[in-house]
Amino acid sequence: MVQKQVRSLSRIATVMLTSSLALGGGLFAAGTAVAADNPGSGVTAVVQPDMFGERVDVQGKDSVEAGLFTLKTASGELLQTYCIDFDNPVYLNSKAKYHEADWSASSLNSNANAPKIRWILENSYPQAPIDALRKAIGDNELSEKDAAAGTQSAIWKFSDNKVATPRNEHAKKLRDYLTGDANKGVAAEPKPSLTLTPDSVSGKSGAKLGPFTLNSSANEVKLAVSGDAADKIKVLDKDGKPVNGTLTGPIAKDTQLFLDVPGGTPDGKAVINATADTTVLSGRVFMSGLDDQGNHSQTMILAGSKKLSVAAAGQATWKQGQGAIVDSSAKEECANGGVRVSVTNTGDQPAEVTVQPGQKVTVQPGKTETVLVKVAEKTKYDITVSGPNGFSKKFSGVLDCKTGVTPTAAPSTPAATGTPTATPSTPGAVAPSSTTPGTGGLAQTGANDSTPILAGVAGALVVAGGAAVFVLRRRGRHGRNTA
Repeated sequence: MVQKQVRSLSRIATVMLTSSLALGGGLFAAGTAVAADNPGSGVTAVVQPDMFGERVDVQGKDSVEAGLFTLKTASGELLQTYCIDFDNPVYLNSKAKYHEADWSASSLNSNANAPKIRWILENSYPQAPIDALRKAIGDNELSEKDAAAGTQSAIWKFSDNKVATPRNEHAKKLRDYLTGDANKGVAAEPKPSLTLTPDSVSGKSGAKLGPFTLNSSANEVKLAVSGDAADKIKVLDKDGKPVNGTLTGPIAKDTQLFLDVPGGTPDGKAVINATADTTVLSGRVFMSGLDDQGNHSQTMILAGSKKLSVAAAGQATWKQGQGAIVDSSAKEECANGGVRVSVTNTGDQPAEVTVQPGQKVTVQPGKTETVLVKVAEKTKYDITVSGPNGFSKKFSGVLDCKTGVTPTAAPSTPAATGTPTATPSTPGAVAPSSTTPGTGGLAQTGANDSTPILAGVAGALVVAGGAAVFVLRRRGRHGRNTA
């Protein structure tokens, strides 16, 4: 009876999804929001409705499809990822965006096996050629789909403590190799593609505004200033030396940059823009924000390094007058279960600042104070910082630090936590290459064969304004369920 219901629901879902694709075109995105003025840092992308892999048996979960997801960037570039968050669903819709993140903002922050996961990514498919993997395991019949399923099964052992056994013997051989004695781990976290933090700074004209902290895997980063008095503003390094348009690499960790605004410049704002052509490195984490329905999708990790054009930016605001000059930034801290809000006062009078929900702090001239706002796991948080002279800044996002925690819908009252990241731009609609793996069924992970694949078809598939929402349950969520 259950099998018949599953087949029936699956057929209904297929018909409804086909219609919604015709109406809506591109379906999904993911990402965490931060301050409204933040132009963005790192790579953002949208998950695609396909999965490349094979069926595996997971202890306690029956059968799922394991393999590669595909994310599409705003410029249409395709990134392949594996799951490191087994027990959470994938929600495919038109609003949720994925963004590149540091390990410190993910479950890898507290995972002692994170180096083993990175070793797998560096030494397996698609980063390693299929012929090299065949030689490593002594199996000339290993296919690319076998390799994707075996690699995902191996990753789940270290990311989620799951015993995943491929049904295909070739994939099982690869899994055993990747989790065996050959895996010595790769301890170093891969560098970010391009980040510039904080998203904004404030100060007085006639002083250096900053610092902005730049990190990148690029060997060359181009810098430019736009906005008020852009032709008069200079970019300086930490020693006060001018940076003439380009930083050459490798880029030092936590490179500091300042904007030198001449004294007497009228009150205004300018943006420092950083651009680079670089390789987004295998092992970078991609995290989802909440979509319009308050759903939070699983965390993924980049499977193979990819050359991309990336951009980041930060805003500087300056004033001539006296008084407090306040700015604020925020960073998710998985180790402390919250969002660390920093408030800086570059003026000449104390600033009384409120960090909602419910905390007040006095920031003396030339000082920075921090407040840790505790927030619930995998639940939307909204934090507002307000201060003198009409200062107000909002941070929002999702703290995603633990595996095995079910996402909850966005609460009506703010919760707090995380490392806020800029709201990504909407990806372009470029079709996947015909040579790219992953043109199979809809991505699913987590739902088992004895459970309905679709939780509430009427609510899971919604066609509204030409956009479709398809909710995929985690118990079978890594690929098309063929019960």
